[in-house]
Amino acid sequence: MKRLVVAAIAFIFTFTALPVAQAQTTVVLTEPTHREINGQFVDDNLAAQLGVTGRLGQIVFNPPNGNIHWLIDPALVDEVTDMSNGYKLIDNKPGVGQLFAQAWLAQLKRDVGFGPVTALVYGNPSAYLVRQLSSHNESYLLTISQTKLESLLERPVSPPIGFDSSSTFRLQNSDAAAIKADAAAFDETAAYITASKIDTYRLALIKTLNPLLSKSRRDYLIRDLTANAYALTHLVRVIPGKFTITSEKQKLPITLVNDFPQAITVNMNVSARNARIMAHGDQVVNLPPKSKTQVFVSVEVFTSGRSGLTITLATKSGTQLGDAAVYPLNIQVISPIATWLTTGAAILLFLAASVQSIRRIRKRNK
Repeated sequence: MKRLVVAAIAFIFTFTALPVAQAQTTVVLTEPTHREINGQFVDDNLAAQLGVTGRLGQIVFNPPNGNIHWLIDPALVDEVTDMSNGYKLIDNKPGVGQLFAQAWLAQLKRDVGFGPVTALVYGNPSAYLVRQLSSHNESYLLTISQTKLESLLERPVSPPIGFDSSSTFRLQNSDAAAIKADAAAFDETAAYITASKIDTYRLALIKTLNPLLSKSRRDYLIRDLTANAYALTHLVRVIPGKFTITSEKQKLPITLVNDFPQAITVNMNVSARNARIMAHGDQVVNLPPKSKTQVFVSVEVFTSGRSGLTITLATKSGTQLGDAAVYPLNIQVISPIATWLTTGAAILLFLAASVQSIRRIRKRNK
């Protein structure tokens, strides 16, 4: 009997001594982007949110009690990290949030400690629109989101399970077409710029697809995206010029520029603007990095007058690089037929003059 009582007491104490498992609280940290591709901030609103009384500051400086599972957008931490190192606004004025950013980052790292942290997809975009408009595969986004956040927090984190934001929003057809074209431009030139640079372009595109962005901010960022895509595809271009042609067959020097840090192979297409000339210039050209390369286009003249050459450059897959360049041509060549006719007329005039002279001499002799 005593043994049963002792066993019962031991059983009770064993289970009452076990701590009650605390429920885990999920905390989400995300914010639509405030930056252009070049890193300048379009406003200073993020600084106010990082303060103790700001939305993001309240989460970090007064986190919930108990166990917390942090879901963190690496794009937000990326922007706050840049702020902490000093930053500028688009009007080139310095931002005011550097100290706020430093304090917020330090507190965030203390909060997460060694607890569970999972990365959100960079920029927290709409899953639907990423699949519709972006050429990046999902594994790329999931992987880079994890590695970015690990680097920023200086600790291991779990990769995104998927897209946190499944909502969508209305996007104008022109904006959707611009984003698709920009994505294609970034992909076409990815082999010729650094990996970190192409990641910057691709992730900037993804950030425009955050459902919480205001329409005006999204429109602004899409314009910034398109301007950078345009500049990227114009790092390879034809230097314009004009020529005067004075012979039936002539080779014209054309200068091609490659401002990429890598060599690039382009297809050069040459076409004549009218039938006064024939151009022989289509060729594949290898352009060294950061270079100016001179190539020659052969032209054959049929008649004098004004004409021109149109020169375009494209990648192997056909994407045009730079703008089409038009070279005006002033043709000052006498064709063989015209030369023959002129010479024949001169001979006839000479013969006619000779005959006239002979007649005059004969008349005098009589």
